Amino acid sequence: MSIVHVTTKKELSEHLKTKKMVLLNFWAEWCGPCKMLAGVLNQLSEEFNGKIKIIKVNVEKSPDIAAEFKVMGIPHSRLIIHNKSYEPIVGYVPFEQLKQMIGI
Repeated sequence: MSIVHVTTKKELSEHLKTKKMVLLNFWAEWCGPCKMLAGVLNQLSEEFNGKIKIIKVNVEKSPDIAAEFKVMGIPHSRLIIHNKSYEPIVGYVPFEQLKQMIGI
């Protein structure tokens, strides 16, 4: 699977140096919709392994990264392709809908 957890800006910067599409996901352990979305992200990673890299950031452990991406609510995901960040996807999104939103 291509899901990684980062806690520092340096780690994030290293993981963003990829030619793959990146889905950056902000979450917290106490967040119910985040837990639901985690299953969708696992499914996405398994089905499209090699095409997409999922980077997870816990907002409580890395508030500086969350602030940099202007995260106001969670779950909050951002598609990043070649260092270009697209509009955020906020809230729980079912698998098929997320697949369509990110274009894979």
